[in-house]
Amino acid sequence: MTLEPDVIVQILLRERLRVTALAASIVRDVHAADDIFQQVVLAALEARAQFREAEHVLAWSFRAARHRAVDLARSRMLRPLPDEILDLLEARSVDPAGASWSDRSEALHHCLGQLTPSARQLLQMKYAEGLTAVVIAERLQRTADAVYQSLSRLHRCLRDCVNRRLESITTTTGEVSE
Repeated sequence: MTLEPDVIVQILLRERLRVTALAASIVRDVHAADDIFQQVVLAALEARAQFREAEHVLAWSFRAARHRAVDLARSRMLRPLPDEILDLLEARSVDPAGASWSDRSEALHHCLGQLTPSARQLLQMKYAEGLTAVVIAERLQRTADAVYQSLSRLHRCLRDCVNRRLESITTTTGEVSE
């Protein structure tokens, strides 16, 4: 049975923060992210015949917001976050291991706090300032290849740290992962 329009809107309003945050992380503009959310709601209502359950609406809305935000970022000549990071942001509210989105956020915040000042500076330049690896390399007097390798190591380190942290959360809460 197809979901009613008011049910679709309720689902999307309940997840508004996550959808908007995903878009904002890509376009780096809260107002544009709000516009993208509104576009996604309208598009979901137009496509309502394909939705049979809430999970489908959510997955579709995150994907739609991501694509719209990436298109806008490219038109503004912004470099979007790496797909690995976007995948984490787009992940379901509760992952199969039982970690909620807020657990993931807390774990990432903790792991970022464990980084060295130079690693935090590199991430700041890349994602907060939106600089390219070439520009970062020039500023740090390194090669672009060295910057790419450092970013790759940082992404891997953060992913592993977040996963370890989430495992410890599920272990201490007594939840059993699937």
